[in-house]
Amino acid sequence: MEKIKCDVLVVGGGLAGLRAAIEAKKYVKDVIILTKGYVGKGGCSSISEGILNAPISENDSSELYYEDIVKGSANVSDPKLARILSENAKNSILSLQDYGIEFKRENGNLILNLSGGNSVARTVRVEPPGPGCGRIIPLKLMEYAKNDGIKFLEKTHMVKLFEKNGRVLSSVVYDGNNFLEISFKSIILSTGGAGNTYRNSTNTSDVEGDGYFLSFDVGASLIDMEYVQFFPTVALKSYLVLPFIFTDGATLLNSKGERFIGKYDSNLLEKTTRDVMSRAIFTEALEGRGVDGGVYISYKEVPDNILKTKYSKELDFFLSKGIDLTKENLLVKPSCHFFMGGIKINHNCETNVKGLFACGETAGGVHGANRLAGNALAETLVFGEIAGKSAADFALSNSFDHVEIKCFTDSLPQLGENSSEKDLIKEIREIMWVYLGIIRDEKGIKAAIKQFSEIKNKFEKINSTQNYLEYFKLRNIIFVAQAVALSALERKESRGAHYRSDYPKEDKNWKKAIIIKKGLEIEYEGR
Repeated sequence: MEKIKCDVLVVGGGLAGLRAAIEAKKYVKDVIILTKGYVGKGGCSSISEGILNAPISENDSSELYYEDIVKGSANVSDPKLARILSENAKNSILSLQDYGIEFKRENGNLILNLSGGNSVARTVRVEPPGPGCGRIIPLKLMEYAKNDGIKFLEKTHMVKLFEKNGRVLSSVVYDGNNFLEISFKSIILSTGGAGNTYRNSTNTSDVEGDGYFLSFDVGASLIDMEYVQFFPTVALKSYLVLPFIFTDGATLLNSKGERFIGKYDSNLLEKTTRDVMSRAIFTEALEGRGVDGGVYISYKEVPDNILKTKYSKELDFFLSKGIDLTKENLLVKPSCHFFMGGIKINHNCETNVKGLFACGETAGGVHGANRLAGNALAETLVFGEIAGKSAADFALSNSFDHVEIKCFTDSLPQLGENSSEKDLIKEIREIMWVYLGIIRDEKGIKAAIKQFSEIKNKFEKINSTQNYLEYFKLRNIIFVAQAVALSALERKESRGAHYRSDYPKEDKNWKKAIIIKKGLEIEYEGR
């Protein structure tokens, strides 16, 4: 088995991983980014709409931004992490200009948009605008990282971490043909969330909860796993209709032509948070007032000059698909978008396992029960930088150590013809959508837990597989599904993105975070 060594290993080639690697390289010699796809071209940041929050305007401040984060989190975000995001977002985002990234401006001034859950306009958007325009950010950082001497190990999957005396120090990876061993002084997990544990997802196909399993397997704790955000307005299966259009007058209509959102948020209406809007659309469809599981966006109230200038790229895109937004409504549906929960970290992005760090969507606690629109990319930059510096510091004060890994590779099933992984993965995704989606209840969650246990038993009996990648994917997805279900069953209230129809109200006694520790033991952390 080929062996590789590095000071800092970064798992995940999206924006969080790139920012972490660039920061780590300032202090240590050997930094490797390992990714299942291609660095800068995979993960959700590669298909993002390029929107980022920062307190930039004169009528904004880091304190007001912090208050919005906490309020949007349903008052259960980790206050230390929320504070770090609010105080560092501005510098982190504006520093993107050093990499050649530009933002939309008018007369030389940054254009600030009002996004869902934010009390003031603080959302910038990269230039040029248009569907998927955010991909320019990781691509620019990828170019910088390559020129800076950071090594890329692409089309390679992290499949196992190894710890010794409470410190993680080695790993086994798989490149589709062979297993390799990578030893490191410290490691950063930035593998994204787990959107593809659900039937409908806005995520790229490589986002499957790898970091959650890998970290937990060596003793790291998870937090807030019950909080899964659904993007409310997804058109044509994967196109995200951003909230700015509602600020400019667009409305939601059900199959009867009724503007229904006032029943769910009479104050903010369509400018409400994503969890409320997703639940509203899901409920309208569930009660027979939807259209093929969704509702319509009407653009009739958007001033013609704004629609044809500010949203020209969107108009052109949909026109190419045969939809004229100046004349007809747009069908949209909710889809799994973001995991607020993840690996529990402290203010330095450290986990409870020595040498193991996490950032981006892989880490939990920043957003609590709900994430504000515009905070995902901001989080990757702020905490990516912190994780890179922290991992480098750890690497500088520690050395390599040896751990036996042969027992793991020897325990794997043989390559053969019989394989049921794809069918079992499809089954899990359907169960997650039905029982652990936008609306949940005890009966459904318990039914899901029972089915997940049965699927896990089938997985453990697999002794022959056609494809190791599908085998490890199933292993990871089973774990994520069980973690979400365990937390969702435990939280007997509705809060943020977690909605229980049998406990439809928020309960002050549940103003605390659920932590899943080794052995699936549950602890609480007060907020």
